Amino acid sequence: MNMQLNKYKFDQVIFLFLLALCLAALGLQCRSYQALSLFWPCNALLLGLLIRFPRFDTLSSLPAIYFGMVCADVLFGTPFNVSLGLDAANIAFIVTGRAVLLSPLLTRPYPRRLQALIRVFPASIIGAAVCAAVGSFASQRYFHDDLLKGWISWFCEQVSTSILLLPLVITLLRKDELAQFMTDLRESSLMPLLSLLFSTVAGIYVGGGGSLIFPLPALMWCAVSYPIFFTCLLTLFTGIAEITLVASNVLNIQGSDDFFRIDSLASARLGVAAMTISPLIVALSTTANKKLVARITQRADYDFLTGALTRSGLSSRLATLATRRNKQNSFYGAAFVIDIDRFKSINDTYGHAAGDIVLAKTVECIRQSLQQTAIISRMGGEEFLVLIEGISQPRAYLLADRLRQSIERNAIVLNTINLNVTVSIGISTLNITDPSSLDESIKHADEQLYIAKSSGRNRVSPEFVL
Repeated sequence: MNMQLNKYKFDQVIFLFLLALCLAALGLQCRSYQALSLFWPCNALLLGLLIRFPRFDTLSSLPAIYFGMVCADVLFGTPFNVSLGLDAANIAFIVTGRAVLLSPLLTRPYPRRLQALIRVFPASIIGAAVCAAVGSFASQRYFHDDLLKGWISWFCEQVSTSILLLPLVITLLRKDELAQFMTDLRESSLMPLLSLLFSTVAGIYVGGGGSLIFPLPALMWCAVSYPIFFTCLLTLFTGIAEITLVASNVLNIQGSDDFFRIDSLASARLGVAAMTISPLIVALSTTANKKLVARITQRADYDFLTGALTRSGLSSRLATLATRRNKQNSFYGAAFVIDIDRFKSINDTYGHAAGDIVLAKTVECIRQSLQQTAIISRMGGEEFLVLIEGISQPRAYLLADRLRQSIERNAIVLNTINLNVTVSIGISTLNITDPSSLDESIKHADEQLYIAKSSGRNRVSPEFVL
């Protein structure tokens, strides 16, 4: 077991080393000036990876990443001692950014990903400042660059790249999120995306400093229309496109004088960073509101104690089923009204906490004994309604009696006390053609439940004659 664990950790170290090597090589390939790369994705991507996948966030991660960066620099002809200094700045960004993103100080217990997304802006600013301090010092020592100009160049590049890439990596989708993501995209309009393309092209045509923020309204529209991951992807493409266009003088934001070329690029990076953080904030707010609405809806539709549907939840479920069939309230089968026998004595003898356990365990047994398509609703107190579609009358009786036996055999133990319970079940046929049909079926099942309880409890009473 230890050998497998050690091999797993070793594989992680090798993966991080190779990934850092490849990403650093990509950044070095984009180098357009003597000391700095036009686009350096390595730091933000690796930091986002450590946040998004905690299994990579180990003590051996940073040395593996650092060594991978240094090897890439050496392969591109940078002297070894110079590589050590420059890549120390890159590691400083990752260490500082991680500390800010995951700092527990003054933080409510947010999930790891949400906490990191909320702190992308301060983490990018502080991480870039520390990285720029180390990097500008190394550049001054090895290349004799001006310290202030070097700091500005490092800072602007790191801020823009981090704000563009970090949210994208942190919001990478899990496998179980892909289906909902594709559904949300299919249901979204193309208009926000088309407006983003149009505004970006319009910015190139108009030019000037204000052209950088031409896509901002469209990005905000995208943020409220699309899933957060897709919004981050669009901001990344837009930001990279604008920085590349400024660097190649296609998008002119400071006039035609080449004297301003480097200042223009630094200005573009800061402008892109300031622009793209806004859609992220809007997307976070939109996502949080959607989750809040979903949570409130779930609380309204599901009983907190048992997880069974409430009355309103039952109505919503039946309406959804009817919509999927393209028929108004069409549902045929059987209705079970289930009541726990002598439940009041359990509460009186052992307390309401014991009663709550009995309710939860009983519903759990009902859920495990029936097919997944069965609809389980708590009608109030210790009474539950079960709707089963497409079942014949004899089959409904056999299924209800088998359910009764399962509940009777179900072990419910509290502090060595056996709280095993029995239930009485009334059955009626179910044929929902209008809203009052369900009420009529429940009424008939209730009448049969009364017969079952009057006949000695722990039995099933069907409406129909077998």
